[in-house]
Amino acid sequence: MLLTFPFGVYLRYYFKKSWKQTVVLTFCLSLFFELTQLTGLYFIYPRSYRLFDVNDLLHNTLGGVFGYLMTPIFTFLLPTRAEIDDDSYEKGTDVTYVRRGVAWAIDWLVIGFFTTLLAVFVRLVTKDETISLDNNLAVYYVQVLLYFIGLPYLTNGQTLGKKMVRIRVVEDDGKRLSLGALIKRYGLFYLFYFTLTRISFLLATGIQSEDYFQLVISVILSLLIFVVQATFVINIIWAIIRKNRRLFYEKISRTHTISTIEKRSA
Repeated sequence: MLLTFPFGVYLRYYFKKSWKQTVVLTFCLSLFFELTQLTGLYFIYPRSYRLFDVNDLLHNTLGGVFGYLMTPIFTFLLPTRAEIDDDSYEKGTDVTYVRRGVAWAIDWLVIGFFTTLLAVFVRLVTKDETISLDNNLAVYYVQVLLYFIGLPYLTNGQTLGKKMVRIRVVEDDGKRLSLGALIKRYGLFYLFYFTLTRISFLLATGIQSEDYFQLVISVILSLLIFVVQATFVINIIWAIIRKNRRLFYEKISRTHTISTIEKRSA
């Protein structure tokens, strides 16, 4: 009974269920427990590891009902559903770096998945197992152009990752997101900044060269790239300190990221 007591409280407190709905839902929850035991985790194991007990169904259901009846006592000092929703909406409208980072990670997982499928297809067609699309600069440019510029242009500012965390890119003037703004935004971020990162890896071999001229050129270019990259990192840190979440490429492209979460009507 104690196991499903909080379940009954939650059904009445947050989901506003009636006592009849609470009885049915708690019974279904208890039935799920018993069937899980009876089937051996739904046939993962060859036989049940505990007995199917009708008394447990009765006791669990009564626990949910008692939770429903006792809800006013436990929720007297708690916020109302409307207050909880208002607080959630307020937090949902705040587009944090963590939220944007999750969208970024999802996007590159999606890109990696389809790139892997493409690589497998190319290998099957060409029958060349040595073909790899990893660390291919041309493939990287195509990925950025199609996914981060083409897709948001068609969807008015959303990629799959952004859609999942419910954010999108918009222009400062409120007009429909233009192709030029996207090229500026993601061109600076991906095509310029990350291209420099890839070049720095190539310069690493030049720094180890015995040719004095090549060594000097590689060191100078590496230092310039380091300054650009450090400026980008400092820009992020400074934005966090000032609690201003617009980065340099957003200011230049006159774009920013907003939440697509809409407040529910009461």
